[in-house]
Amino acid sequence: MTVADHSDDIAQRADELYAARSAMAEAGPPRRRIGLAEIVQYLNDPARALSMDEQRALFSDPKLRADFRRLKTAAAAAELPALAAASDGNVKARRFEGGSISIHPSRVPGQIYVILHFAWPSGAPRMMLLESTAGELVKRALPAADQNGEVTMVLDERSAADAGFLRLLADPTSTGTFVL
Repeated sequence: MTVADHSDDIAQRADELYAARSAMAEAGPPRRRIGLAEIVQYLNDPARALSMDEQRALFSDPKLRADFRRLKTAAAAAELPALAAASDGNVKARRFEGGSISIHPSRVPGQIYVILHFAWPSGAPRMMLLESTAGELVKRALPAADQNGEVTMVLDERSAADAGFLRLLADPTSTGTFVL
C-alpha cells in the first residue's frame, strides 16, 4: 500500500465519520415513547401529567389512542358527554349520568365557582379528565365531596391551569371522564 492509497483511505473514512455524525446531530435526542404503563399511571395518579410530546404521541398513534380510550373507560365512574345543542362556547351548566356541573362567577373579580353534584356521595370521583375535540387533555384532582355529594371548587381565571380547565368545561364539544 502506497502513501497515496493510505491517504485516500483516511479521507474516505473521515468523510464517512462526518456523514454519520451529521446524521446523528440532525436526528436529535431520542424521543421517549409513551406506553401503557404511562397511561395507567396518568389515569391513576392525580399528580401525573402528560408532556406535550407524550400527548402528541398519544394522539398520533391510533393503537395507543385506542388503548387510552379503553383504559379511560375502564377507570371511569361517569362520563361527561359533549352537548348536542349549539352554543357560543360559554356553557354555564352541564349534566351527566349521575350528576351535574354548574359554573358561577364569584363576587371576587377573577374567581369562578365550579360546583359538581354527584348522585352517589359515598363514592364520588377523585379526578376529572377533560378532552377537547382538538386532542387537548386537562386533568384536575377533585376535592372530596360533602355528605350530599357536592364538590365546590374556587378557581382563578388568571391561573393558566384553572383557565384551561374552565375553557374546556365551558366548551360544549369537550368531553370528560370522572375517575374514582
